[in-house]
Amino acid sequence: PESLEETLVPLHQASSGTYDPDEKILGFTRLAAQGSRTKRYMGGTAQNLWNFTAGRDEAVPLTADYPGTSKDPMWYGGRVYFATANDGTMNIWSMTPDGKDMKQHTDYKYFDVQEPELHDGNIIYQIGADLYIYNISSDTDGKVTIYLVSDFEQRREKWIGNPSRFISSGDVSDKGDYI
Repeated sequence: PESLEETLVPLHQASSGTYDPDEKILGFTRLAAQGSRTKRYMGGTAQNLWNFTAGRDEAVPLTADYPGTSKDPMWYGGRVYFATANDGTMNIWSMTPDGKDMKQHTDYKYFDVQEPELHDGNIIYQIGADLYIYNISSDTDGKVTIYLVSDFEQRREKWIGNPSRFISSGDVSDKGDYI
């Protein structure tokens, strides 16, 4: 960022990624997201994870032994954290930069982990309609309680001073004693 110098990385079909500046390794997802969001998709456009080390000629596949989707790589503490459906449901897993020592960190069965993002040792992600945080150092996760402060104007009791302004139609009763 200081020099604004750009370096072309010779990767084809690289999509999202994460960079470890200490090791000079780019962890990336090969192929863009499979658009239909099909659960447990194992077709030809399934995303998988690769590493590219600066100075090498080729990238190395990390999740080639799994035919399903592995995506959203995130570096932390010498490990690559990512989302994969290895166990049938998309969960948070991690591995070493060489693709070894796979560990599962969340164990959801019904909803998939969606849109994980890493910040300061915490991975926040969506499960169904809720947000959860996985703390890497304590190996725990939990639901994020969200409070929306509002005066709920739409739920306040509202009195209308002159309701006749809002009349849009009328009917006469059978006996004609009221309208």
